[in-house]
Amino acid sequence: MIYRDIEKRKEMQELIKYGKKMVDAGLVHSHFGNISKRVGDHMLISTTGSMLDELEGQIISVPIDPATPDELDVIASSEVNVHRAIYKHTSALAILHGHSKYAVALSMLYGPHEQIVPEDSESIYLLHEIPVVSGGIGSDELASNAASALRDHKAVIAHGHGTFARGATVDEAFVILSSVEHACKVKYLVDMAQTQNRIDSSKVSKLNSKLYRVK
Repeated sequence: MIYRDIEKRKEMQELIKYGKKMVDAGLVHSHFGNISKRVGDHMLISTTGSMLDELEGQIISVPIDPATPDELDVIASSEVNVHRAIYKHTSALAILHGHSKYAVALSMLYGPHEQIVPEDSESIYLLHEIPVVSGGIGSDELASNAASALRDHKAVIAHGHGTFARGATVDEAFVILSSVEHACKVKYLVDMAQTQNRIDSSKVSKLNSKLYRVK
């Protein structure tokens, strides 16, 4: 029992560490986002409304597949059922959920049931593509869609909401979460540059046409 308590404290400290890293990296802010780690048939998860850079005393243990609603569900993250679905239907051992700017923006420019294909080689190699899924915060729809997409992908973006990244470790999930934001930032900048180039080319064509008529 003492050994288990020590291990549980270590795992909680790991979540506290990576919660701070998420905030420091700009992957989440204020009271948004959540983080969890699977421990046997339970998971350690941040509480609802907690700030991820202040998780001391804000992590609880709840069953992954409870026969009846768990009494601690009322203080667990509002996304607890999404985490449960992902753990039940994928090989994930850790889940990080962030609300980073470029990921959210791109999800709104694309839309549910579409996939964001990265532009840079690193993101293509690591992520392949990033599905955008539908569903309200903590809803059964989001839980089902996220878990389904994460069977074959390392991360998904909930439309207009944020990214769910899974990993075999908390560190791996953090790398994936960070990589999604990097991929979306590069994709956004490339898309905007291409749009601007098309606008500029159109202006040049119109100007040339006017000059030709003047001649």
